[in-house]
Amino acid sequence: LLSYLGVKPDPDNRKFEPTLHKHEELIQHVEEIKHSSKGHSTNRLGVLLGNARCEQTKTLTHVLWSLLNSIPAQTVQRPHRHNSVALDLAVSVQPGAMVYTLMGKEIDSMGFIVDPIRCDWEEGSVFVTPPGWWHSHHNESDFVAWVLPMQDAGLYTHQRTLDIRFVDDELELYRRGRIRGSAFA
Repeated sequence: LLSYLGVKPDPDNRKFEPTLHKHEELIQHVEEIKHSSKGHSTNRLGVLLGNARCEQTKTLTHVLWSLLNSIPAQTVQRPHRHNSVALDLAVSVQPGAMVYTLMGKEIDSMGFIVDPIRCDWEEGSVFVTPPGWWHSHHNESDFVAWVLPMQDAGLYTHQRTLDIRFVDDELELYRRGRIRGSAFA
């Protein structure tokens, strides 16, 4: 683990190189996804920011993960959870728009977050999603909203412990009499 983290300086073994992701290219990729069949079958519409030096984890650095994610107008991204902590930057939100994230430790049998905390988005604002908490993104406005989460998921991906779960998958397992770990109270 210490070797992976690069805690001992070694100029011959750089963990990652600087990487530039240009706005125009990111938006073009999101548009391609939106108009493909994949864009209609997922509740995520964004671009994972990667680095060629991080081929195994497909992350921005060996420890950091980021996704430029759009939430289309009048859309709810159903709850999901992961073991990484997330620092979420609201990149673009129309002033006064009803865009927010709900988060909490548990979901009910219908897939709704129990006693959620609500974080209203304002352009340039940041909120933290604790590790293991269920969270959903809501855009009740008529405009696309953009969020840029930054997570320590590169480390979890390397250790194969990210354990990302989507609520509808967990509900289907529950209906079949299966429960994985702490998905339900």
